[in-house]
Amino acid sequence: MNNTSINNKHELNKTRLVEIIGPAGAGKTTLFNMLKEYKDKFFLSNFPNVRSILNFPFFLYFGLQLIPILFRLNKATKLQLSRQEFVWMTILYGWPIAIRKDINRRSQVIVLDQGPVYLMAELMEFGPSILRAEGSELFWQVLYRRWALTLNRIVWLDTTDINLLERIRTRDKAHILKNESDSNAYDLLARYRKAFDYIISKLESNSSELQILRFDTSKLQPDEIVDCLFSELRFS
Repeated sequence: MNNTSINNKHELNKTRLVEIIGPAGAGKTTLFNMLKEYKDKFFLSNFPNVRSILNFPFFLYFGLQLIPILFRLNKATKLQLSRQEFVWMTILYGWPIAIRKDINRRSQVIVLDQGPVYLMAELMEFGPSILRAEGSELFWQVLYRRWALTLNRIVWLDTTDINLLERIRTRDKAHILKNESDSNAYDLLARYRKAFDYIISKLESNSSELQILRFDTSKLQPDEIVDCLFSELRFS
């Protein structure tokens, strides 16, 4: 085996976990579904399902660890969490530890559709106010460090707001932006992009190896993006 082959194999082995992100209508689901055709190369995954009995030990173990952290966040303000918010915080806290075990036992690259960047953006922008208050920085820093050590690449799909809204409003899939005015929809899309940018900057500050791949889905078809991923991941 020549040096080039060794280096290429090393590059591939370093990329074991990829998340696909982007605003609604960017084409995440289409790309994710296309990758299903390459089961030998990609294992497609999502965050742990709280409704599955198989995940009960995960939520019990990490949920109990999260409770004292929530009490510390609750020193000054009464913290009111919805069930979903508590579940998402538990996932973000414990999933990087659990998924590393999955990474170690699989030969494929694991691809996440709704992964940590998405969940953090949702909590940061629309979650409880305590997570945007002073005193929450330590909790966020724990999340950034854990995920920076786990996530290797982020595939960011996006296009113009006009294209996004046209796709959202013409497809059958329900979405909150369908019935929003253009100005409100643009504001929401901007909030997601701003949150993605901020979270990625924090992840990058904790890891020099995290790579961001950006694609404009009005200029590239899904199969072209797959070809780009194959090239980036040194797949033949």
